[in-house]
Amino acid sequence: MVHLIVAPAGGGKTAYAIARIRALRAAAPLAPVCVVLPNFPQVAAFRRRLAHAGGALGVEIGTFYRLYADILARAGVPAPRLFDPVQHRLLRAIVDRLCDEGRLQRYRPLRDKPGFIRALRVAFQELKRARVHRDGFAHAVSDQPPRLTELAALYAAYQDWLVTSGWTDAEGQGWLAARALERDPNLYSDLALLAVDGFDEFNPTQLEVLRLLAGRATKTLITLTGDPARPDRTAHRRFVRALAALTATLPNLQPETPKPETLQPET
Repeated sequence: MVHLIVAPAGGGKTAYAIARIRALRAAAPLAPVCVVLPNFPQVAAFRRRLAHAGGALGVEIGTFYRLYADILARAGVPAPRLFDPVQHRLLRAIVDRLCDEGRLQRYRPLRDKPGFIRALRVAFQELKRARVHRDGFAHAVSDQPPRLTELAALYAAYQDWLVTSGWTDAEGQGWLAARALERDPNLYSDLALLAVDGFDEFNPTQLEVLRLLAGRATKTLITLTGDPARPDRTAHRRFVRALAALTATLPNLQPETPKPETLQPET
């Protein structure tokens, strides 16, 4: 069962998630629990609040990136991660090679510009978060201007290197984690509670991993930052998109309205 709690920022969602973890552990002290949060500051804050509430040993708390790495470790899939400095040098080498081969004309003048490699990294991150594969991207832009066809050539060269070398980047770990879950239905099949707290948007890779894990966990609790009572706010548009994505991904999603006393405002 997948339960959804919606409340504004500071509206008590995290307190509710912690209360559910504590209640589960009171009944089953060794029940596996996994908590996913948007970033490291929220991970640290959740740990502090859980400890302040009395703690719960063995609860796995981290970001989606930590979850991806844990899934691959459990699956026994060796996937060394390409960290930022090495990725920067790799992209520099790919740009230089394609320029020397005459395959880059639109981007040739930018090859030595300080921000070009950073811009490529951001573009590749967005492509991979959207689960856009190299061949599909190349086909989609084949009749487009050089700025897109050359970007596709750079993306393909980058992905080719990762596949050939056996390395992966942070977003690629999500692809591999989803594949590992698809291949092994027993992976995380003992998960008692999956709590996903504090998000106001999800990318396709996160949604796919969430779908696969929610199908195995005894209970999944998702808290979503939003305020349906104030649809004029810019943040509400993110909430609507996130809710639509979750509903499409998790057909058995059940909105849950906790009792007011269980949703304590967060300070």
